[in-house]
Amino acid sequence: MKFTIVKEPIPFLIIDDTYNKEEQIQIYQELEFLVDKLQGPDKTGSPILNGKKKNNKGLFLNNVFSDINFSNIVKTNRKIYNKEIREKLFECHYAYRLFNNTNSDNTLISYYDTGGSYFSHYDETAITVLTWFFKTPKNFIGGDFKFTDFNLDIEVKNNRTVIFFSSYTHEVSEVTILDKTVPASGRFTVTDFLYIEPKN
Repeated sequence: MKFTIVKEPIPFLIIDDTYNKEEQIQIYQELEFLVDKLQGPDKTGSPILNGKKKNNKGLFLNNVFSDINFSNIVKTNRKIYNKEIREKLFECHYAYRLFNNTNSDNTLISYYDTGGSYFSHYDETAITVLTWFFKTPKNFIGGDFKFTDFNLDIEVKNNRTVIFFSSYTHEVSEVTILDKTVPASGRFTVTDFLYIEPKN
């Protein structure tokens, strides 16, 4: 893993080469298996702002797998909770100590095909973890990620993770597939939403 600590204009963490080759193979096997089973935006808690809603397909894996050991994706992405990543987050900003208080999470996979996009929005969670996957060589244009309140673009790279406070507004620009004969060659996102649930 390669870390880029960003402090200005907002603090967040970029991780490149998040998953090793074997982990990527396991993740992609599941992504390709599920791509035809993904649901429309109305099924994935899509917010509506200014009459707009997201235009992609997705699936909350926690609703599908009651035991995370049955999901390559959910089982593999537990590595985002490791000590090294926590320490790098704290280097971004001390407020990321909030990460230690998260006690619940939900994993969403999203797929952006031609016409897929997501307008500017924020997530109603504590911390958001995005990891992007796509077949290489890249077979689409667009799908760019932006922190909209700060007009800050983050290059979308395969196997790149971005961790940030969920209250930061962000968007995904429209995707266009170049060679439509290549199946499942759009932009996948695995999102882990981290929550702080009240304790009984």
